[in-house]
Amino acid sequence: MTKKELRKKAKELRNSIAPEEVKRLSELIHKRLFEHPWFVNSNTVFVYVSTGNEVKTAEIIEKALNDGKTVCVPRVIPHVKMEAVPIDGLDDLRTGFFNIMEPKPDLLPLSENKIDLVIVPGLLFDMHGFRVGYGGGYYDRFLARIPSDCRTLGLAFDFQIVDELPAEDHDMKIMAVITDKRVIVF
Repeated sequence: MTKKELRKKAKELRNSIAPEEVKRLSELIHKRLFEHPWFVNSNTVFVYVSTGNEVKTAEIIEKALNDGKTVCVPRVIPHVKMEAVPIDGLDDLRTGFFNIMEPKPDLLPLSENKIDLVIVPGLLFDMHGFRVGYGGGYYDRFLARIPSDCRTLGLAFDFQIVDELPAEDHDMKIMAVITDKRVIVF
């Protein structure tokens, strides 16, 4: 299957899950993440703002802030790049590009060099660290700019894990995926 076909099928499957099940599975993922040394030992976390039936991230943002971490969320500059913007809470978010919650326009971005953990979304992840996202390439370009010692991990429901995905030269691998059933380190 092409990435486009995989994307469509993965969205349909994920969107078929009941909201209560998304909440329940997200809580299992949160528990694993909050116990993971990469999260525990991080100082500056970049995390996506969940939408629809993605693994929920509001609790992750709140926990990281309560733990005294700097929390950055994405701001997309359409057709250009994605920035990491620190927030003090969920009240700092407004509807942005793709109708996804983003930091208010007056908040300034942080250098990618300051981030030590990046939590990425995805529709599918494979057993080699590749992912299929939403097709804009924003995360691949962002991951190409972070320091080599920055940890990268995806959050996914276990059914979003496949053996192998088609990968292109510009696709960036991540280091681990946390699901409702396991932690996979590549």
